[in-house]
Amino acid sequence: MSVIKSGQNGNTANVNDQGQVEVASVTETSLEYASKTNNKAYSYVSTYAATAAQEVIYIKNDSTLDLLIIDEVVIGSSVANVFTLFEVNSGTAAGTVLTAENLNLSSGNSAPSSSFGNASVTGSLSGIPIAIDGVGAGDFETLDMKGSLVLGQNDEIAITAAATGTIYVTVIGHFKAA
Repeated sequence: MSVIKSGQNGNTANVNDQGQVEVASVTETSLEYASKTNNKAYSYVSTYAATAAQEVIYIKNDSTLDLLIIDEVVIGSSVANVFTLFEVNSGTAAGTVLTAENLNLSSGNSAPSSSFGNASVTGSLSGIPIAIDGVGAGDFETLDMKGSLVLGQNDEIAITAAATGTIYVTVIGHFKAA
């Protein structure tokens, strides 16, 4: 085994017989990094008794500097229900304002976003479906978006619930420099 030695501080790195440097590393998710290092990870929670075919949560990225990356969407319902996550491309959302919770509880940062929920979101929202998933009565389901849903400045998403009943929706995401 060969050794590479730093000319600056004398630290060494082992090189195996195939010419590969052997290292140990620690990894973390983008969500963990955004929460721990940048204080920019948030959850948006909407819970209420919905009537059929209502928008139950709405989120818009208001940041001029950062993308809003959606990591997970958790849906649940007191009755069997179908939820549709869609990109909003028409309508002006209104309703009960949601305050995004910073996932780094030591941070006082606020999310640069607009969000509504905890009651029907109004404004005749429509758009292109991104994901559709259903849950049984009393069940929860996690849509692992793996950070693939990206909202640029002024991009908007909403979620509808198809059935009447108490709904639970949590959207977890983080902001990252564009």
